[in-house]
Amino acid sequence: MPSAKTVAKTVVKAGFIGVAAVMGLAAVIYECALNTRLNPFFVRLFDDREDPVPVDAPAPAEPTRTAAPADETPAPAEPDWFTAHKGDDRVITAAATGRIHAYIIPAEEPSHKWALLCHGYNSEPASVGVFAEHYHAQGYNCICPSLRGWGNDEKHYCTMAYRDKDILLAWIDYVVALDPAAEILLHGYSMGAATVMLATGEHLPENVKAAVADCGFTSCWEQYANVVKLYAKLPAFPLVHAMNAVSILRGNHDIRKNVPIDAVARSVTPTAFLHGTADNFVPFPMMDRLYEACAAPKVKQPIEGADHAQSIYTNPALYWKTVDAFLKDKIPSASK
Repeated sequence: MPSAKTVAKTVVKAGFIGVAAVMGLAAVIYECALNTRLNPFFVRLFDDREDPVPVDAPAPAEPTRTAAPADETPAPAEPDWFTAHKGDDRVITAAATGRIHAYIIPAEEPSHKWALLCHGYNSEPASVGVFAEHYHAQGYNCICPSLRGWGNDEKHYCTMAYRDKDILLAWIDYVVALDPAAEILLHGYSMGAATVMLATGEHLPENVKAAVADCGFTSCWEQYANVVKLYAKLPAFPLVHAMNAVSILRGNHDIRKNVPIDAVARSVTPTAFLHGTADNFVPFPMMDRLYEACAAPKVKQPIEGADHAQSIYTNPALYWKTVDAFLKDKIPSASK
């Protein structure tokens, strides 16, 4: 029979092996999910699943919609509109972000109205074209940034909104410097919604009049835990803890500090929350929790039957009725 000392050594050795295995798995998942050069390969691994990892962009081709009322127009095929209007990529430099990129679509007539539109995970500025087209038709100048690691951004790692917040703040400063009378709207979906919510938790200039958060998550930790359970069929503990350790060691960020629900609790920016009831990637119940936590004037609108990032296509009439009514008294001016 082995001695107590031998048993103890075996247990310690097994523990070290177990920790190393978990850390190794976490490092692989981290690279596949957040290294934006590897991410497309990671997404393809799940293509044959019944519930594939979503590309976090509204689908431009033949989207599923509810019937629109006779006096409403269904959501347009926004990639063509965006391609025709996006112009050249604009680059600015800010202390907190370094070089950052965005497409700027000026209003048809001089206007103080500005919409800053934030795309989701595994996506790029073109995916906000459906929103830009709507706001542009209402006289807004539109700015569509590339968030960290995506689109034209020069970094290689996604930060799930944490450092994207700084990109959004830099573009807000850019707008205010360019147009001191600017009335600014922040609108984002999924990771872009988390970006918007994190920004509203900061001290913003009075130019920022309202925000729209479409299917945003409560916290990065909860979102990682949900995705690990949903797709890897693994428990959140200890894998999410290990992924956070990898993130910190790689100099990305501590996901425990990436908490949009805490940001909206500090916010004074009026915010509209929308979320599809069929969303299980960013679970639909997160909307109610965000809404309840928000300290600013607010409204919420569930979109029945909409999957993740699909509310704008599932029921465009209700989507824009909600948003436009919310903004009516917050950004009323149309032009100079």
